[in-house]
Amino acid sequence: MTIPLAIGIDLGGTNLKIAVVDREGRILAKEVAALTTGTGPEAVVANATAMVDRLLVAASAERSEIVGVGLGTPGPLNLAEGRVVKAVNLPGWQNVPIRDRFAEALELPVALDNDGNAAAYGEYWVGAGCGAGDLVMLTLGSGVGCGVIIGGKVLHGHFDNAAELGHMIVVPDGLPCRCGQRGCLEQYASAGGVARRTRAAVQGGESSTLAGATGQMERIDAARVVAAAQTGDSLAARIWDEACYYLAIACVNIQHAYNPERIVLGGGMSQAGSFLLKPVQAHLAQQQWSLCDDVPAVTLATLGFDAGVIGAAGLVWQLHNRAN
Repeated sequence: MTIPLAIGIDLGGTNLKIAVVDREGRILAKEVAALTTGTGPEAVVANATAMVDRLLVAASAERSEIVGVGLGTPGPLNLAEGRVVKAVNLPGWQNVPIRDRFAEALELPVALDNDGNAAAYGEYWVGAGCGAGDLVMLTLGSGVGCGVIIGGKVLHGHFDNAAELGHMIVVPDGLPCRCGQRGCLEQYASAGGVARRTRAAVQGGESSTLAGATGQMERIDAARVVAAAQTGDSLAARIWDEACYYLAIACVNIQHAYNPERIVLGGGMSQAGSFLLKPVQAHLAQQQWSLCDDVPAVTLATLGFDAGVIGAAGLVWQLHNRAN
């Protein structure tokens, strides 16, 4: 008996994740490959093609069982044409017809979407948002990705780039962002932003147990900042609390803009667990709109680093179900 399956692909700035996923959102086989800076589209597609071949063997699946491929990739995107317009986290990726390239290489239909949307759909489908009507997810990694699910559907906007909330300005005239703006949320509340701000403070002479890494500044990442903050380092604790404060501000803005049932925090920073969630909730309680008692629940993602591949596959199933 043929069992229909989908391929989920999560293309990020540093990793390529691919999985074979059934229609219940279960991963049957998965593979992750590191990407070096400057890896071009041709190399990524070739690598993905080889990975899919191996995964079909690992999942004991036939290519005829695959109904389609879901591809989540950094934006901005032109969904109508299947193009990556310009991906900040993928240097050199500009006006790349990525949907057609994957479709030709894999000989399968490809559903393309923003990686933040794919992760949000994964959590909505079988993760922390399961059962919610509307959901907004913030993915806290090297930047801040976002996806908005309204009535079970991904919100794209007229120009396909709705919910780029990582570039919501939270500090007017604040730190410069690679997008060209200043004071974007991701400069303060992403894992990358936390690390950069900590390194800058240490290099500026502020006292910290992390100062021992001077000369190896790249070793100061968000995980080290969390560990230092948990052991009483005042600099690390201040920068971490500020990140949580700005996330709470973002949640207030999300509440006003979308009025979702749930706001889900995912990505690498969410691995801090309650050390992230509790201060965000505390700051949120101080900032929330007092005119309304109904406020969204803020919770942590449950799918971990699999949200992107599961969600990408879920988009395939959504299209497949509509067609059938």
